[in-house]
Amino acid sequence: MSVEKMLDYFAYTILWNPLLPMMFLGLGLYVTIGMRFFQFRRFGAIFEHTILSLFRKKGAGAKEEPGFVSSFGAFATALGGTVGSGNVAGVSSAIALGGPGALFWMWISALVGMATKMGEIILAQHYKETYPDGTSYGGCGFYVEKGLVEERGWKWARIIAWIFSISMVATFFTGVGTFTIAESVQSAFHLSKGTTIGFCFAYTALLYVLVFGGIPRIVKFAEYVVPFMVLFYIVGGVAVILFHGANIVPALRDVVRYAFTPHAAVGGFAGVVVMKSFQIGVARSVYSNEAGWGSSPMIHAAAKVDHPARQGMWGAMEVFVDTMIVCTVTGLVVLTTGIWQNGKGGAGVVATAFGTVFGEIGPMIIALSLILFQVTTSTGWYSYLESLIAYFSRRKTQEQRRALIQKIRFIGPLCPLLIALYAFWKNMMPSILWLLMDIQTAIPVYMNLLAIVFLSPLIFRLTKEFEQKYLDRKVAIPAKELESIGK
Repeated sequence: MSVEKMLDYFAYTILWNPLLPMMFLGLGLYVTIGMRFFQFRRFGAIFEHTILSLFRKKGAGAKEEPGFVSSFGAFATALGGTVGSGNVAGVSSAIALGGPGALFWMWISALVGMATKMGEIILAQHYKETYPDGTSYGGCGFYVEKGLVEERGWKWARIIAWIFSISMVATFFTGVGTFTIAESVQSAFHLSKGTTIGFCFAYTALLYVLVFGGIPRIVKFAEYVVPFMVLFYIVGGVAVILFHGANIVPALRDVVRYAFTPHAAVGGFAGVVVMKSFQIGVARSVYSNEAGWGSSPMIHAAAKVDHPARQGMWGAMEVFVDTMIVCTVTGLVVLTTGIWQNGKGGAGVVATAFGTVFGEIGPMIIALSLILFQVTTSTGWYSYLESLIAYFSRRKTQEQRRALIQKIRFIGPLCPLLIALYAFWKNMMPSILWLLMDIQTAIPVYMNLLAIVFLSPLIFRLTKEFEQKYLDRKVAIPAKELESIGK
């Protein structure tokens, strides 16, 4: 059995077995119902209190103080952490492995995932821990520790927090981002293997410059870069889709049709059954938008807002932008151009699709997009790592915690660099690396979903409270609180 088949078996037969995607969608639907379909009923409010708030003097509820980040800063950092190579190489690989139907299941997963991510951010905000220096940390480890171990006395639940945190740290140290953008740059600029390896070292040096500035530098970088990078990629992708406009309707028809019917082999595509399309679609959706993964809440906990659900709305919008917009653009790019049929996947396929419109500049657009995507993803994950370190060292002094964070910052970028060097040396297929990422994604998802289920009554109560108090104003708000909200 080949390495790829072994990994495929472990990823989609053991971890991402048919039960886990069903559990994930079931949980998303459960949270959606418990929140009374908040992401659909209140989508206008979500848009108003997130994206539109950026055009006002200051978003409602945002209180920027030393040690905290703004709501938009947390959103930009988290969106930068989610919009990455998974939105380009991950989507094209999902279609290469699962056919057009995989994109449909990415959509469904994202629509219910908007509620899941909102819920986990509500928990992170509610149970976050603020230290004397003003820094604030939260996430699955904290809401399991405080909500289940301390409040309910479930000491065994600490196992959930530890498995989640350890697996997230492992994901951080074994990322494929450096390889993905190096592969794209090599294809775009026709670089030799030696020059591409040199690029890997240069990219790693850039990461060091950013991460050694800590969360403040990471957040500021994300605030400036993320909006530009998302618009840049979307405009280029839409141009490719419109150029192949005659194929849009057939592509959309294939997405829906092959979500429920097997797809026969075509070109280099080996064919796929419906369950495989379902499994891959949900897995890549989670990897892309991170809803239910438990990663994004760690930076959202650093924002100071007047109610946990207000920050939760930024998480719902984050999923919508990531999957329903950016991933959809990638999916339609590879489907309308027909390039997905070569069965290869990866960033190079998307670059080839862009080349059908922009010629030699097309691969360069993808290379630049991926560099921006991956820099923000890598740096965003460093902010998550600080939260994980804070959880592991919560009983240590502030100085000891800072020393641990500094050591991790130094070691962290080296691991993805070594993975990239090994991949180029062995000429590994991109799909193999993405199978590894699917394996890593599954473990923390299992743990986080358990925590969300146990704490879901609190999510529902806080969401209802937020609607009544701030959206419907059915509950009288003290004058002092109204004044603080307006600031």
